[in-house]
Amino acid sequence: MKPLYHSDAVRRGLGPCLRPGGDTLTRRMLALLAPPPGAVVLDGGCGAGATVALLRAAGLRAFGCELDPGLAEEAASAGLHVVRGDLAMLPLADGCLDLALCECALNLTERGTAARELFRVLRPGGRLGLVDIYHRGPTGGEWPLACCFAGASDLAAVERMIAEAGFAVELVEDHSPLLTHTAAQFVFAHGSLAGFWQAVLGDAALAEAACAAAAARRPGLVLLIARRSSHARP
Repeated sequence: MKPLYHSDAVRRGLGPCLRPGGDTLTRRMLALLAPPPGAVVLDGGCGAGATVALLRAAGLRAFGCELDPGLAEEAASAGLHVVRGDLAMLPLADGCLDLALCECALNLTERGTAARELFRVLRPGGRLGLVDIYHRGPTGGEWPLACCFAGASDLAAVERMIAEAGFAVELVEDHSPLLTHTAAQFVFAHGSLAGFWQAVLGDAALAEAACAAAAARRPGLVLLIARRSSHARP
């Protein structure tokens, strides 16, 4: 089964950003972070490069890192600089970045390792902008495919993971209404969430399991800003 972000139903619904909230949250992060012109910025898990293009248009020295070869090729074909690699093993030197963004990608890899890697490649005082899915409901209901929903945890666990990697969390904002808006768009396009998951998974039983997991876990969407401490990771 192909990854969720390769599904035609998802790509049509989310557009080039391939995530709930689109560039609305990217622009919100940039307003909060206010990086100076020329800052070196990584978009970790950059997909087809929509955020990299936005960052470069803002005067930043931005590039992406993407594990999926098809998405990396899409970004490169658009003239964007992308390196192939996993967030949990970034092919970058220590302390080479002023800023790292990670939008709906951390849950797709080994999250704790990836958080420590993002700490490693940021300079002391460098900052992290994270957007991702978290769960508002109790544990229960298994997602029938690997996706950012399946890899999510509750918000307290997200903050703890970032702090344990060595970051000081500066700001946490809940943007779950944007996720609700995305779900409404899928319902409009497919008649129901079950219809959307049927289009993605091609199987009624799996679609029912996805709806049950969503009802049990109650996914939310969070924006988190953190700063790399000046010392080595704890």
